[in-house]
Amino acid sequence: MLKLVISDLHISGGTPSGSFSPYEDFHYDEELAEFLEFYSTGEYFDMPVELILNGDILDPLKVDINGTFPDRITNAIAVQKVGRCLDGHPLVVQALRQFIRRPGKSITYIMGNHDLEIAFLSVQELIRSVIAGPDHTRLIEFRVFSPFYDLPGGIRVTHGNQFEALNRVDLKRLFMTRGFAEPVLNLPWGSIFLLKVLLPIKNQRPYINLVHPFGRYYWLAVVSDSQVAIPAGLRAAYYFTKTRFIEARQRAASFRETFRILREEAVVTPDLEEFAFALMDNNPSLTGVIMGHSHQARIRRYGKRGAMYVNTGTWTKLINLNLSDLGVHTRFTYAMVDYRGGTGEPRLGLYRWFGSQRPYSELRY
Repeated sequence: MLKLVISDLHISGGTPSGSFSPYEDFHYDEELAEFLEFYSTGEYFDMPVELILNGDILDPLKVDINGTFPDRITNAIAVQKVGRCLDGHPLVVQALRQFIRRPGKSITYIMGNHDLEIAFLSVQELIRSVIAGPDHTRLIEFRVFSPFYDLPGGIRVTHGNQFEALNRVDLKRLFMTRGFAEPVLNLPWGSIFLLKVLLPIKNQRPYINLVHPFGRYYWLAVVSDSQVAIPAGLRAAYYFTKTRFIEARQRAASFRETFRILREEAVVTPDLEEFAFALMDNNPSLTGVIMGHSHQARIRRYGKRGAMYVNTGTWTKLINLNLSDLGVHTRFTYAMVDYRGGTGEPRLGLYRWFGSQRPYSELRY
């Protein structure tokens, strides 16, 4: 059997033909449809294949409600936003629908930090009804309250945002109820920053949320694009104070976590590779860790026992300011866990999708 792991597609409300939406970063519906077709037909037609959507597959945060981007996301708003994501990408929906209907195919959706809306049961039912239909609900599983998904053979899958204070979700207090008529998603600071600081200027700077690392870009922009960068910094300071201090009781925001966010922003850029290695140190039974979130595709071998760390990268444009991979890239990268060797031990690899004429190429960086 095979496990295919993709992450960080950031599918939003779509781009109608003949128009342009600066809030949609996923423009590769045909490539994704070909990918799903390849791994569910031919030699894979009756093979058990699990598609693991490892967080930030949908990006309802970038879907507006009457021209605004609310940070108080209720059940009704979540259903509306996710519905527009699905409506905006009919080819992707159709490809997923065809994939799930073929023998032995299943989907597991792990929550990231951009798609917290799937925590609402009504949103899960919406996705199931649109993609799987009433007779196939058991073939789509949602993993919300556990950050880890362990596969046979010691492979652990996790989105990765829980290792970063900026985007860490409080899984024990996923909903705010104090002072609200109905539960509201308790968004991490990174999501508030996107909603209140980046999205208002994305119409002018469509690339603003695609640059990594963002801190390095911001300080360059203070000099080269100060008319945008300085007001954005002031807005960030205002909303940080508002959410981390004024609304601290509603959000159960601790001073320790607030300090960690400030420290990460000012001093440290968290490296998910280090956290993956720490997971393997603390869990000797792990033979591999798969993450997403950072948008940096990579594969590393760790320790004498040969444990592997794989990051599946992103299927959106990446503007990378790191010297090791400087430039603008669009790479359709994914992880594959292959159990076909007959030994019972899986083979974990990182791959790049090129299309049906050249299905994939293994990456070694």
